[in-house]
Formats: sequence, C-alpha cells, structure tokens
Amino acid sequence: MTIKRGKKHSFVGMDIEFIENGKVKIILEDYIKECINDFKDDVEGTAISPADKGVFEINECSPKLSKEKHENFHSIVAKLLFVSKRARLDIGLTIAFLCTRVSRSTEQDWRKLLRLLKYLQGTTDLPRIIGANNLHMMKDLGGRGLCGPS
Repeated sequence: MTIKRGKKHSFVGMDIEFIENGKVKIILEDYIKECINDFKDDVEGTAISPADKGVFEINECSPKLSKEKHENFHSIVAKLLFVSKRARLDIGLTIAFLCTRVSRSTEQDWRKLLRLLKYLQGTTDLPRIIGANNLHMMKDLGGRGLCGPS
C-alpha cells in the first residue's frame, strides 16, 4: 500500500481534487471517454442534453438488438450508471430509464444511448463539486436532516 498526499488523487477511475473552501471536484473524464470508445457505433458530434423529450417512450415495434449490440448496450449502461452516481448527476434520469431496458434492449434504446454518449462527448470535463459551509449542519438534499442541530 502506498500513501499519497496532496490535493489531487485518482481512485477507481475518478480524478479527485481538493479545491478552495473545503470543496472537492470529481471528474471521470477518462472513464467517460472509455465508454464512448467502447460503443460499437461511431459517436460523432454532440448533443445539448442527455435525452430528448421522447426518452420514456417505448416503441414495441422497434427491432431487438443483436446479441453483440445487446451485450455492448448492457456494458455501457452499467458503466454510465457508475458515472452517474459519482460525478454526473445530470445523466441520472436517462441512465435510470436505460437501466430498465437492458434485458430487452431495442434499436430505439440504442439511439437513446447514442444521444447520451453524444452529450457526454461534448461535456467530458464537466465536474461535480461537493462542499459544505458548515459541517455541524449537514442536510440531505432530499429534505431529511443527516446530523447536527436544526
């Protein structure tokens, strides 16, 4: 085991940097690029959002993916679920839906994943910044107090 000191660290694909005022910046840029490169289609261009307005629509007539594409779809969605929980909350809704489609993925789902990857391609360096002003009054964003006086 080695000990590393300083403001910048890498851990499980995450680049973690301690910045001013007790804030932490987390980026998974290399991991996102790996997902884009592992995708079996060309990811050309960018998208302005992770999904379009039809993200929740399911076309029952859309052809099922081939075994190779299905496995690739499942792998990329699983990797992006990891990304969405650690550094990219902005893709959470799209990934949550795509997770429901891994067992019966179709060409329509493939296009939705492609759109998400195009969005990520344009925003690979977008960080998540976490911080607190007062460690004695931490609050969960869901409204439930975690600890400390209210």
